[in-house]
Amino acid sequence: MPIFTRMSQLSVNKYLVAVSNVFLMALPLVLISTFCELIALLCDYFNFNDFGQTVHYVGQTTKVMIPILVNFYLATYLSAVKRIPKGIVIATSLTVFFIVSYQWDLISPLIPLPNSFPISLLTAYISCEVIAKLRKIRLFKGKTDQSFIDISMSMLAGSIVTISIALSISFLFKKICEQLSSLIPWSFIPRLDPTSFIDGLIYEMLRGLFWAIGVNGHHILHSYKTELYNITLVNITEWHNFGIELNVLSTNFYDFFTGIGGSGNMLSLVLCMLFFAKSKGYKLLAKAALILCLFNVNEPILYGIPVIFNPIMIIPFLLVPTVSFILAYGAIYMDIVPPLSEIHSWLMPPFISGYMATGGAISGAVLQLLLVFIGIMIYLPFFKLMDKRSLGIGVSDIFSNRLFTSDEIESKTRLTSFIPSLHDNLRAQKKIEKLQDDGEFILYYQPQVDIKNNSIVGCEALIRFRDHQGKILPPTFISDFNQLGLMPELDLWVLDNAIKAAEKFIIINPKFKLSINISPDTVLLKNFVSIVKERIGNSSLSFHHVELEFTEELLILDEEKVTKIIAELQYIGISVALDDFGTGYSSLAYLSRFEFNKVKIDRSLVLNLDSLRGRELFKIAVQLGKITQADIVVEGVEKQVELEFIASLGVRYIQGFYFYKPMAEDDLFQHDLLIPRQCEVVDN
Repeated sequence: MPIFTRMSQLSVNKYLVAVSNVFLMALPLVLISTFCELIALLCDYFNFNDFGQTVHYVGQTTKVMIPILVNFYLATYLSAVKRIPKGIVIATSLTVFFIVSYQWDLISPLIPLPNSFPISLLTAYISCEVIAKLRKIRLFKGKTDQSFIDISMSMLAGSIVTISIALSISFLFKKICEQLSSLIPWSFIPRLDPTSFIDGLIYEMLRGLFWAIGVNGHHILHSYKTELYNITLVNITEWHNFGIELNVLSTNFYDFFTGIGGSGNMLSLVLCMLFFAKSKGYKLLAKAALILCLFNVNEPILYGIPVIFNPIMIIPFLLVPTVSFILAYGAIYMDIVPPLSEIHSWLMPPFISGYMATGGAISGAVLQLLLVFIGIMIYLPFFKLMDKRSLGIGVSDIFSNRLFTSDEIESKTRLTSFIPSLHDNLRAQKKIEKLQDDGEFILYYQPQVDIKNNSIVGCEALIRFRDHQGKILPPTFISDFNQLGLMPELDLWVLDNAIKAAEKFIIINPKFKLSINISPDTVLLKNFVSIVKERIGNSSLSFHHVELEFTEELLILDEEKVTKIIAELQYIGISVALDDFGTGYSSLAYLSRFEFNKVKIDRSLVLNLDSLRGRELFKIAVQLGKITQADIVVEGVEKQVELEFIASLGVRYIQGFYFYKPMAEDDLFQHDLLIPRQCEVVDN
């Protein structure tokens, strides 16, 4: 679908994602400002006027600081992208922002600080781009062998030039605008009329479109709302004094009819999640966000579902307020509901606000209730699709017994960050859903051979997929599970089914050991050791029958926690192996820090045994493994010459096609491979 392609391109555009990120980073300040406004509203209601005014001032001051913070965050991000000093970029960006804002008179009337979000973003972009270009010029580059003073002077010169260029552009653009305004009457320049039905509809849609890329549309279009507020104030005053007809559109019209619960009529979506979500994660998010939505704060839902960059949810997000706008405008225009005759805080909860703003008309609250219900009906089919795809939360709902043919796995829900991996999630989800329709997961087992006595000592469990035609497919799907954060579910399914198979294996060979790969996400689960201990404890296996294989990727993530986990596993008798040894850049360091029972040398080192350098490197890998006193297993051995060289180094354990390919459980029994005896080389 073109829309999915377009949105996926937007979702990975580093500049648009940066804008979304900086607004999310500024969210705590937004919530603080909102909380202060709410306290001030309550103080006003209970006549605590002095304290209420103070808190209101704090809230307003905090709100004025948000554009400055956005400029700071964006400058910080862009300096990292461009790999230029953060300090000089931030200082330059803020300086340009302040001066340009004063130049264009874009200053808050409350506190003399700049308050324009477009200028905040634009000055950060321009400052960073100019500094990045200047850094390519020798004069501004600064060399590492220069003194600190010389480097500082180069940076200062770059900053001064950047400020001069930005201000020159701003000055020139302002002069052009002034000339155009003298030549072309402003009446010929298109503008949004705050009292017009069509222009109001355009404003509402533009506000939603800005949110689609993570930008608060109200902040960007605040000049429209400010003008509408002034018009509303005059209109209500003249209505009181002279009986002039009230306008249909007023400053609270958008707050109370198209922003019920925040932009996009988020209260409808929250209630939709609360009543219809199958995912526990979505229900939990809805419960957490409900209170905020009752005071028209919608950011947690926008970033939590997510709506931003989401081609599924952005459709109802734009459609619901548009329908609400048309219905509310029509109801007031046809005198079904009185026009709004009072101005109240945008924080006033739904239904109360509809009743109060219409001068105590029940019909105002009823209209809001109707709009919330219609919003739920519009959001519902789109949310069901989200719930099924579970992009971000409760991903485990897609599994069924048809996919995992044994018992249902214990699902875990997770809440991921707000994109920009939406397109990858969609693609991964589609692949997994196709697997669900096309076949089932099964386990294969590849024997590990002790070449000293030529007998099988254990097997590694390997997950495979079998389609309806019986064709066995390699585990290319693992990356899709990883993309969706589903590796714990997959690993625990493998663990459960491998344990069931091993219960049969040890009846024939009590010394048999089963090796199972565990991904980093699974190992770092809370109570991972307890989970493994419980599953093995509920079986007929002993802990020494199980070996868990960890990769270097895990060791990088949380060294202290992994060390503790390995020690706990080994204490109860479970062996721990370092898998794919020789493929990472820190293999030697990890051998010295962690106590492994087994080290598995990766096939990539075996492939280079035909060269002198390859053989010498392989010898070093074996020697390093032996120093740790861990057993050495070499993977991927396929040729007689490889086996002979490896055996000459004193390596005892081999896993590879030379002896056996991965095979189904039935094949192990049919070929009597579990019975302790000498192995035979298979014909490959």
